[in-house]
Amino acid sequence: MNQKVSTAKPSRAKGKAGTYRWVAFFIVLAATMGGVLLYWRYAELYPSTDNAYTGANTVRVASQVSGPIAHVYVKDDDKVAAGDPLFDIDPSLYDAALRNARAQFDAAASAAGTAADALRGAATKLEEKRVALESAMTEYREAKDAQGEGETPSPALTDALKAWHDAVKDFDDAQADFDTEQDKKITVTTPTVKLRAASAALDKAIQERVRTHITAPAGGWVSKISFRPGSIVQAGTPALALVEDGNWWVDANFKETDLGRIKPGQTATIRLDIYPGTTLDGVVESISAGSGATFSVLPPENATGNWVKVTQRFPVRIKITTPPDPDKPLRLGASARVKVDTTEPVQSAQ
Repeated sequence: MNQKVSTAKPSRAKGKAGTYRWVAFFIVLAATMGGVLLYWRYAELYPSTDNAYTGANTVRVASQVSGPIAHVYVKDDDKVAAGDPLFDIDPSLYDAALRNARAQFDAAASAAGTAADALRGAATKLEEKRVALESAMTEYREAKDAQGEGETPSPALTDALKAWHDAVKDFDDAQADFDTEQDKKITVTTPTVKLRAASAALDKAIQERVRTHITAPAGGWVSKISFRPGSIVQAGTPALALVEDGNWWVDANFKETDLGRIKPGQTATIRLDIYPGTTLDGVVESISAGSGATFSVLPPENATGNWVKVTQRFPVRIKITTPPDPDKPLRLGASARVKVDTTEPVQSAQ
């Protein structure tokens, strides 16, 4: 009897162990399937990609007049504000052209008599503001030359830069007044016709003289300087690049299977490889109408017998809305990871 009891107990223990293993197996299987479903659902609601890079507006700065470089005020990676001087072109030829145009204008104004009074006054005022502009540039140049390499801008340099900006504004106002006088109706006679032609030539000569000072079209960082003092630059040929510090964005290349729920105006989270642990906020601005491969230099030729289906990626532009951090400046082309929240209400990307 004791032998029968001892035989039954191991059998029941073995049966329970087998049951527990099956229960554990189904629990693990259910947890795995649940985890996969949750991950699939999360990836559907929060599509993400690490195929993303920062972007900003880049201006190719070119002179509007030709000539040798006389002075250079910036170097690569310098931060500049809109209107700050970048470099100067030797003005000798443009000074000569301006003197000739002024002589022709004075002769035409004298021949036109009182009909030229208003135009003569506007031209005189414009010339005064141009001379003041040149004086402000001279002061800035002297203060810049006195500034040591890597030193904090001196008060003299700061004041000279402000005086330059003020002189530019005054010149622009005088230029607008001169343009207004040129466009006013005047009695058509031979002297007044010659006066109009002479005033147009003077206007052109003044503009070309002033454009020997090349300034920053926007605030940002100077890059790719391709000249030195003495180099010859041609009008319209880019001399340097300027990465603007205004709007920044991320171009994120999402798989086409992720685009179903992504809409302009949805919020996004951005992480940059250059600053680990830093998170930026963003808003979807636009979705490209074509895949990245479509706009490549050599687009794929799918009408062949060896066609293989490949999931395409479409650029999605994410505007960075987080205020800039001076201690963590953004860099053009930095790698990023982007996650879009498709569950939130769509908001404006402006």
